[in-house]
Amino acid sequence: MMQQRAIRPKNMSVTMIVSAGVLMILAGLVTIEVVAIADHLDASALDPAFCSPSSLHTTTEPPETQLTRDYGAIRILLKDPADHFSQIRRVYAGDLHVSVAARAQPVILKRADRAKLFKAEYQRISWTGSLRQEAQRVDRERGTTLALTIDQGLQAYDRIKIEAAFREMFAILLDDLLISIQQRLDQSVTVGRALQHARRFYAEGLDAHLSINAPEQAARASFALDAMARAIEELKAGKSSARVWFARERGNFMRAISEGLSAQATIATKAA
Repeated sequence: MMQQRAIRPKNMSVTMIVSAGVLMILAGLVTIEVVAIADHLDASALDPAFCSPSSLHTTTEPPETQLTRDYGAIRILLKDPADHFSQIRRVYAGDLHVSVAARAQPVILKRADRAKLFKAEYQRISWTGSLRQEAQRVDRERGTTLALTIDQGLQAYDRIKIEAAFREMFAILLDDLLISIQQRLDQSVTVGRALQHARRFYAEGLDAHLSINAPEQAARASFALDAMARAIEELKAGKSSARVWFARERGNFMRAISEGLSAQATIATKAA
């Protein structure tokens, strides 16, 4: 997949990173066929070792969820100019899931019916859904048309349309999560951990896009996210006034994201 191209050195490094990610994901897709055959021999021996929700917090890096792992794979495949839409459709539909060890090992995609998956710790429930189901849920609750837009993008091989819809979805998921955290501020330890999932959602779904296309809004969003973390620490110290601080920064965070996405949509419309 690594082709020689006449590119500037700066672009070459980006291309190499994307190509490496795609190669690992495609290697995982090949593994699926081996696993499918091995299932008939010894299913129990092939069950992957998944970490529990609590173990997600043993590192300083924001914890992953199955949703962010699956979207991360889709994002890498969309960045590659080759046609990976068949694999993207399967991950989006939940037919394939990215393994929990994807950060430490080559990306391996496991069949959905064999995976023990988890959402954010604050929810404490197994997640065997899909990105499509999440989009459909958001559509029902928010009156959006994300699932339809993503399906249309997949049918038309429209990478830009798909990525824009996913960014909107992650913005809404972040809003839902932060509202839930704000409602549970009495549980300072739990919400402190849940905020780490908000960081991961932002990092996977929005941070890079906003940093490139709307740097002012990205800086504001990052500042507000850090401020929410500090507000939670203040609550742990018994300072109840930090509730107001958290609520204010949550509003600032979502406003920055909304403005950043709107600004980029306006630029794209004018360019078209």
